[in-house]
Amino acid sequence: MTDAIHPAPHRDRASFFLLLFGASAAPIFWLGQEILGYWFVAQSCYPGDHPHQVVSSPAVLTAMIGFDIVAVIAAALGGIVSFWCWLQVKDEKDGGFTQAIGIGDGRTRFLAIWGIMSSLWFFFAIAFNAIASLTVPPCLT
Repeated sequence: MTDAIHPAPHRDRASFFLLLFGASAAPIFWLGQEILGYWFVAQSCYPGDHPHQVVSSPAVLTAMIGFDIVAVIAAALGGIVSFWCWLQVKDEKDGGFTQAIGIGDGRTRFLAIWGIMSSLWFFFAIAFNAIASLTVPPCLT
């Protein structure tokens, strides 16, 4: 009987939890940036039955910048962790550049490549939200 070669022979080189963090950190923190930013601005601009006439509050701006900075750092860390995991498992199968980059064959390479792409996509979404939160006044009168 011949032993079948596992599709991801270097799966022990990259922890599943690191792969999971790399693939999900940026989307989760983008969602947090959206939800917390919306909630905080809604509470400060419309705390009761009538809108609060705040044109520019330092607390709102500080909180929004804080949400943005945390989300950008988390997206960058997710991308760095995914890239490190990909470096550990990129040579699982022969096939050259196309095989290593273009095809995420095996669980570990797939999750590492997915984490890199996901972090990049959501990094730009977080950056555009940060630009909007810095340039658009939260409470218009």
